[in-house]
Amino acid sequence: MNDINKKRTGNLISIQDSLVKARFFDDVIMGETAEIAVDGKFLQAEVLQILPDPKNADAGIVEMQVFEDLTGAKIGDEVVFKGTPLSVLLGPGLLTSVWDGLQNPLYKLSEEDAYLKPGMNAPALDEEALWDFTPSAKVGDTVTGGDVIGSVPEGKVDHKILVPFSFGPCKVESIIEKSSVNITQQVAVVVDELGNKRELKLAFRQPVKSPIPFRERSIPKHPISTGTRVIDLLAPVGYGGTVGNPGPFGAGKTVLQHSLCKYAVADIIIMAACGERAGEAVEVFKEFAELEDPTTGESLMKRMCIFGNTSSMPVAAREASVFIALTVGEYYRYQGKKVVLLADSTSRWAQALRERSGRQGDIPGPEAFPMDIPDQIKGMYQRAGEDLGTKGSLTFIGTVSPAGGNFQEPVTQATMDSTGGFWGLSQDRADAKKYPAIDPLVYTTSVYDGFVTWKDRQKMLSTLNEANDIDQTISTIGLKKVPVSNYVQFQKGLTIDFCVMQQDAFDKVDACTRPERLEVINRAVQNLIDSDISFEADGMDDEQLKETIKHKFDELRQWWKDWNYSATTEEQLAQLPNAIDKFILQEEYAV
Repeated sequence: MNDINKKRTGNLISIQDSLVKARFFDDVIMGETAEIAVDGKFLQAEVLQILPDPKNADAGIVEMQVFEDLTGAKIGDEVVFKGTPLSVLLGPGLLTSVWDGLQNPLYKLSEEDAYLKPGMNAPALDEEALWDFTPSAKVGDTVTGGDVIGSVPEGKVDHKILVPFSFGPCKVESIIEKSSVNITQQVAVVVDELGNKRELKLAFRQPVKSPIPFRERSIPKHPISTGTRVIDLLAPVGYGGTVGNPGPFGAGKTVLQHSLCKYAVADIIIMAACGERAGEAVEVFKEFAELEDPTTGESLMKRMCIFGNTSSMPVAAREASVFIALTVGEYYRYQGKKVVLLADSTSRWAQALRERSGRQGDIPGPEAFPMDIPDQIKGMYQRAGEDLGTKGSLTFIGTVSPAGGNFQEPVTQATMDSTGGFWGLSQDRADAKKYPAIDPLVYTTSVYDGFVTWKDRQKMLSTLNEANDIDQTISTIGLKKVPVSNYVQFQKGLTIDFCVMQQDAFDKVDACTRPERLEVINRAVQNLIDSDISFEADGMDDEQLKETIKHKFDELRQWWKDWNYSATTEEQLAQLPNAIDKFILQEEYAV
């Protein structure tokens, strides 16, 4: 076999959008990266398939997907094979960064040119920044891949410096004392079992399609406080859990993402904007940089990183961006951090796979997606999880954008089969200006013990279902045919929907509901559900009585909505259960 360290080249023989073929004479490795020389620029590509050359027994044909725009490429252009798989640079400096789908720093590139051009690249992490390294390993220690040799402070995060995961058992031959170093400087030297010396730096590269292993994987069971009531009450997600969040365009997915980024109780937030329209991606970059972290009062970006890959970029980079974001999340999970990854949108990620599969001539599955799309989606979500060995977790929330809000299409169905939670957004609720537009009647969760008991959640859901059925009856046969007792149940459901399931994302108090406040709300809700509220007719006919019932519930809903905006102290929180008690007894309470 030829030495893969020598320069190995080939030449383009076919160009089909982002899919190209090249003839080569040396050895080529499946999955390795390559660079295509186009007008003095070097475009990154990945080997997908290696085939025999029918015209030359001494040569082979390699099929590659190119991550950058191929404008200007022509038959005969040189291809240089790099011998390494698609990888991401892991180390201090990941937080606060905004990259494209290949981990090129967008802000750094925009300093050189306002318009990003193919072939532009810059170091993924700042090579000049100094980090205060404190060693924890000693000379003579035996270390292996994933072991900690020291740490540096990264904002408020204690960033552990790890031995690259590909390393086997090694002995520490030397390690520097506490000092300030950059990511290019050597901090330690280790010797493997064959006597080979290998240097360690603050950063190292990790293949993105090879999951970073767990030390001790656990079933997610500890719920995350997201601050969103409909989620925390009815569809909680656990640390290390997975959620599919499908919804039609304009249903409020972006606002919900903002809320999750701000209020989800996590150490690290990663945003993978894969395939969003350019205008929406720019809004994400601009708005997230201005968001304030409510827990620290500092910029939210200090515990975030963003991978931006718009729909105008090549589809191959769209696919790569999700794997790179997942690998960064796994890296921080291995450091014991609680990480939340939001991918928007996995539909466009799947469309990238569909386009590539079509160009390769693969047999199409439903709606022309690859036959193995369910397995690929499942494999992506399986990389999330909680690690008892490191005390870290990676929670994966994937936004799905089905055309026309059709939840029966293949990507949504595969997501439902692959995730432990399902937050379905309703077009009708979005049109009615209900936020969040998560339909409380269309959800799933794998977290049994959430912030409220399973029994309480079922009672809430049952009341909402009954109210929905009665609403359908009213629309069909009219209000007169509905018994008063059913109408009271209908009003209970409306009250829970209006006052609990809906929030104001732009109000400082109502935007986030923490567990202690949630407990007060749940106590009031359960009391309202369980109580048999009777209204005195006082000579009124059935229609007048129903109008009175509606008026009294309207007053309660208005009072409760005002409470949502204003109650902050323990005394103010206690007003809600008291108000519900008085409402049930039909006593006067402050409105």
